[in-house]
Amino acid sequence: MADTARWARMVIAASDGTQLEVPLTGDGPPNLAVVEALARFQLTARRAGYRMWLEDVSAALAELLDLAGLRQAMASQPGPGPPTRRGRAG
Repeated sequence: MADTARWARMVIAASDGTQLEVPLTGDGPPNLAVVEALARFQLTARRAGYRMWLEDVSAALAELLDLAGLRQAMASQPGPGPPTRRGRAG
């Protein structure tokens, strides 16, 4: 049985300033399924009006986020204000 590894800390923030911190851990190193789940969770949070980012990202998860092109979007605290929505023109 593999040891539990700490991958990062996920922070979810509501518009009223309330924050929830969730430790991300797993058995062994993270994989692309973890990255996909985090990307989907971030998208869902943004659609619901929340902000989500990662802090204290492990080297293994940072490498996978780089590979997927998501490190900049996931591993830094977003600026103030709600996310912008993009609509279709025309």
